[in-house]
Amino acid sequence: MKPVGRIGAAGLAVYFWAFVIFLFAPLVVLVIFSMNSSATPTLPLSGFSTQWFRQAFSNTELTGALVRSVAIALIAAAIATALGIMASLGLLALRGRALSLALTMLLLPLVVPYICLAVGLLILVQEVGTQPTLAAVVLGHCVIVLPFAILVIMPRLRSLDPAMNEAARDLGASEFAALRLITLPLLMPALVSSGIICFVTSFDEFAIASFLAPSGQPTYPVFLYASARTPALLPEVIAVGAIIIAGSILLVAGAEGGRRWAERRLVGGAG
Repeated sequence: MKPVGRIGAAGLAVYFWAFVIFLFAPLVVLVIFSMNSSATPTLPLSGFSTQWFRQAFSNTELTGALVRSVAIALIAAAIATALGIMASLGLLALRGRALSLALTMLLLPLVVPYICLAVGLLILVQEVGTQPTLAAVVLGHCVIVLPFAILVIMPRLRSLDPAMNEAARDLGASEFAALRLITLPLLMPALVSSGIICFVTSFDEFAIASFLAPSGQPTYPVFLYASARTPALLPEVIAVGAIIIAGSILLVAGAEGGRRWAERRLVGGAG
C-alpha cells in the first residue's frame, strides 16, 4: 500500500473510532451513574446501588409520563405506517410533475422546524374550538413521522414484482385480497423498520408535545426537561434513561432478528 493510502486508512480509522466513542460514551456514562449510590453524578463513584430504579418506579409522575409517551408513540407509529402504505401505493401510481408535487408535500415536515409546526398546530387547535389534548399530540406526531414511513416503505414497494399481484388478480383475488395476501407479507421487513423509526421519533419528540400536551399530562421528554432543573429527581431520571437505553438495544436486536426471520421465510416460500 502506498504511503498516501496508509495515511488515508489511518485517518479513516481514527475518525471511525472517534465517532464511535463520541456516540456511545454518553450512553455508557449514563448507565454507570444510574447505579451510583450517591445522588450526585460525580466521580469517583461512592458505590453501586439499584435504589434509584426503585425510587423511579415509585414516582407516579415519572412513570405516568413514560407510559404516556410509549402509548403516544405506539399509536402514532401504527397510524403513520398504515398511512405510509396507502401513500406509497398512491405515489407509485403517479408520474411526472404530479409525483414530484405529491412527494414534496408529503415530505415537507422533514424540512419544517418542529417548533414552527408546533406553534401552527397549537393555533389550529385553538381555532377549531378545542383545547390541547393528547389526541392532538398523536396527530402532530403522525404528521412528522409519516415522511419516515414513506421513505422506508416506498422503495420496498417499488422493488416488488407487479406480476405477483397481477397473477393473484387473474386467479380471482380482489384488490384488497391481493394486497393482504401478497403485498403486505412482502412488505413486512419495511413495515417493521417503519414502525421502529416512527416509534423512536415520536417518543423522542419534544417541541410539539410541549405545546399540545394538556397541563398535568406531560410526555416523557417534556417531564425530563422540567426534571433536569430539579436536582432531587436527577438520579431517578438517569435510572430511567438507562432502562430506555437497554430497551432500545433489545428493540433493535429483536427487530433485526425479526427482519432476518421474515426474509428467510419469504425466500423459503418463494423457493
